[in-house]
Amino acid sequence: MQIGIIYTTDKKAIEKLAGGLKRGLEEQGSTVLMFPDNAESFRGLASCKHLFVGTYVTSIFKAKTPLKLRDALNKVPGLAGKRSVAFAAGNGLGNRKALLSLMNDMEKQGCFIIDQRSFSSEKDAYEFGKAIKLK
Repeated sequence: MQIGIIYTTDKKAIEKLAGGLKRGLEEQGSTVLMFPDNAESFRGLASCKHLFVGTYVTSIFKAKTPLKLRDALNKVPGLAGKRSVAFAAGNGLGNRKALLSLMNDMEKQGCFIIDQRSFSSEKDAYEFGKAIKLK
């Protein structure tokens, strides 16, 4: 099964979480394609059955999806109907709002949200990637 991961490049922590997810998902036998929000092309993403999208907390009180990530989601073709997981770094204040904002932006593109998670470390992301059951 092919899985795509789109993540924001504003924070290195998100890239590490995406790497942990990738390793865990690959241990299940999936092929994982990684796409930073500043990628020139999102070639291959349309053929992915599942999509993971990573963000961070921009503000504790009025969280928004980072602009580069929102723009990337807007220009990716074929997101409608993708079974998707939103993830964020940390477990502090504002994580829930950051995830809600990201999920709202994903749903505007037609993504079907199946889960949302906050990870405090690369190991947490790896364990989740290794354990999640995707259909």
